[in-house]
Amino acid sequence: MDRKLFVNYFYNILYQVVTILVPLITVPYTTRVIGDIGLGVNAFSASIVQWFTIFGIMGINNYGIRTIGANRDDRKNLSKTFYEIFLMQIINLSIMVILYLVFITIYPFEYKIVYLIQVISLFATMLDITWFFLGIEEFRLASLRNILIKITGIVLIFTFVKSKDDLLIFILINVLTALFGQFIMFIQLPKFIDKERVTLKESYQNHFKQNMILFVPQIASSVYNVLDQTLVGILATDWESQSAFYQQTIRFVKMFLYFITSIGSVMLPRIANIHKKGDSEMINTYVSATFRLALYLAIPMMFGMMSVAPFFIPWFLAKEFSVVGTLIMITSPIILFISLSNVFGIQYLLPTGMMSKYSTSIVLGAIVNLIMNLVMIPIYGALGACISIVTAEFIVVLSQWFFVRNSLTLKVKMKSILIYFIAGLLMAFAVYYIGTMNNANIKTNLLQIGAGVVIYIGFLTITKEEFHFLIIFKIKGLLTRTKQ
Repeated sequence: MDRKLFVNYFYNILYQVVTILVPLITVPYTTRVIGDIGLGVNAFSASIVQWFTIFGIMGINNYGIRTIGANRDDRKNLSKTFYEIFLMQIINLSIMVILYLVFITIYPFEYKIVYLIQVISLFATMLDITWFFLGIEEFRLASLRNILIKITGIVLIFTFVKSKDDLLIFILINVLTALFGQFIMFIQLPKFIDKERVTLKESYQNHFKQNMILFVPQIASSVYNVLDQTLVGILATDWESQSAFYQQTIRFVKMFLYFITSIGSVMLPRIANIHKKGDSEMINTYVSATFRLALYLAIPMMFGMMSVAPFFIPWFLAKEFSVVGTLIMITSPIILFISLSNVFGIQYLLPTGMMSKYSTSIVLGAIVNLIMNLVMIPIYGALGACISIVTAEFIVVLSQWFFVRNSLTLKVKMKSILIYFIAGLLMAFAVYYIGTMNNANIKTNLLQIGAGVVIYIGFLTITKEEFHFLIIFKIKGLLTRTKQ
């Protein structure tokens, strides 16, 4: 990994650390102050507005990163490409704002004012140009912006949200901070592009078709990223509580996943640029490295979440959220599945132009997930949604592996994969045993985490796993250069 990639990954990781810390700071407070009913209403209403966001943004996020990454070496072409994509984004989201307002006016929602406030998030998405900065590999600006917004949100929540009656204030803080964050990015924009006049015809003619190709997997992906939450709110008996339980489960399970999926954001524009130059060997080298890193990190994260959650949730969240611990254990395998699909899909299929295969994998998972949700949520509520998403993510990664198996050469030994799983299982048994021998509190969790890290790293060290030692040498090298 060269210096530019490392710096980008560092800033992405810095943001992900903040993303992890924010819930750890705010969630214990909001589950007790807002409660399961209020948080469930917020989760369900946010999932409704998210559908309009999806149809407005279409596939622009990934398409924008890939297209900007491929054209970043030509400033004039880069400028024109940005304005064309951004114009299309503005028009699409404007249409969605109008449709959303009509929808919430006609549909008899119980919490009408909540849905009205949520429209602000559509305006925030309309102005979101993060894809441009990720495309030119300027992760520092995007990450620092996002960190500022997260910190601002924390301060505002603790200052103004004091009881269940402050649900509307809580939602306003979330959507307004997101909107404010978009304006910051425009300050830096003139540094990278010049003003270019573009027409609506050029915008849609040059980008709409390719963007629509990515829109298919975006819609399909949303079936199990957004529809789960929506269907829990529609089909579950006590929908407010079940919506809150499912939201918290997915939030915790995906919390540490960002450390791995952020690699995809860094690699997508780089591989798109390399693919344009026709260097397939370099692509294989990059993807092989990130595949090994994904396994190295995802396997212990998965087993760690499974074994720690039952002894973490009881004291961390309000008592009515105790079921979330069990739901996290069931849902944790998606950490591994999403990590691998991030490598096969985001880091390989998308930047190398195999969008139809990427779309097919997502559609397959979406169909399975939708059918299972319709059957299981009315019976099991949030539990049914958790089982469905695990199955769907497995289908996605399995189909993507089928598509890339002949064109992608992964330089990874089966012995290493086996070592990761054995180390993860040994860690999980020990960590769970420690939990059963102690009360559920922060001291127990810290002891579990410490023991888990020692066992996993210790086993990889004893077995002399190649990639593990490569990472150690890299870290030592960085520390040495830092001291100098």
